[in-house]
Amino acid sequence: MRKYFVILILFLIIFSANAVFPKEVPYTLEDRDRMIRLEIKINEMDKRFEQIDKRFEQIDKRFEQVLTFLWILTTIFIAITTATLGFAFWDRKRSNALTPFFFIFFYTHSAIECRLRYNSS
Repeated sequence: MRKYFVILILFLIIFSANAVFPKEVPYTLEDRDRMIRLEIKINEMDKRFEQIDKRFEQIDKRFEQVLTFLWILTTIFIAITTATLGFAFWDRKRSNALTPFFFIFFYTHSAIECRLRYNSS
């Protein structure tokens, strides 16, 4: 009895497997039309992305121009500052306003050299 029961179960499993698999649905005209519409939309999106890429390239070029201009302005500012400080230093040196400073510096320097020579002998 048990043998017949096992055979019956196996028989049902083998022949019921066919009912489990889904049936194929044929490719319809609606599906074809949907695919065509989808391809058209994808092509339109590709064109939009290309336009966006071109716009980003334009923005990058403009940004690069602005940075170049800022570097030029920075260089001009540094040049003007250096020229102003150089002129001020030259004018003060010429008017002997820094003479006491140079006197103290060179006197101290000379005194240190003399002491070093004296101590080393």
